[in-house]
Amino acid sequence: MATKSLETQEDILKAARSIFIQKGLAGSRMQEIADKAGINKALLHYYYKTKEKLFEQIFKEAFVKMMRPLSVFLSDDSELFQKIRNICHHYNKSLIEFPFLPNFIMNEINTDPSRIIKMIMDEGMQNGRDRTMAQIKEAVDSGKIRPIDPRELILNIISLSIFPFISQPVISKFLYSGDDMNKVLKSRADGVADFVIQSIKI
Repeated sequence: MATKSLETQEDILKAARSIFIQKGLAGSRMQEIADKAGINKALLHYYYKTKEKLFEQIFKEAFVKMMRPLSVFLSDDSELFQKIRNICHHYNKSLIEFPFLPNFIMNEINTDPSRIIKMIMDEGMQNGRDRTMAQIKEAVDSGKIRPIDPRELILNIISLSIFPFISQPVISKFLYSGDDMNKVLKSRADGVADFVIQSIKI
């Protein structure tokens, strides 16, 4: 019975991810999720009383899986260029595993940015951010890299890593028509890291 319950919950989460990706939180309906999961709506409400609770569980699980390792990368003592490469690979791997995450985050930023900020703080991201910013400043001061605002460098890494996943429906037609987008996206980790590193090298 317990196994069946776990299977039902996983079916619900899988269906909900699919619907939320397509329609967002506001446009999704519990009946759609129940239909896709192959259960009745009453059973769905037994497991998740509201659509918001279901969304929150999916979002938080994915967000934590993405942010917790990133917090470790930012806080580690790796050499700066290796750290940039580690972060690019982590973003790439996470977004391939959770392709819905950027759109979820964008939706949350537009509706309730305080939730994102709280989750970032809960994962200890500010400590890693501060250490990485200090590391970048030290690299600038020592002449290892060109002068750059550490915030700009971090923002560039995040933007280059995330934007292709957000814009995939457009760029797959506009720039990569006929290409396997999974292969294109998987190959970007080293490409983004190389581009960023070359842009700051002296």
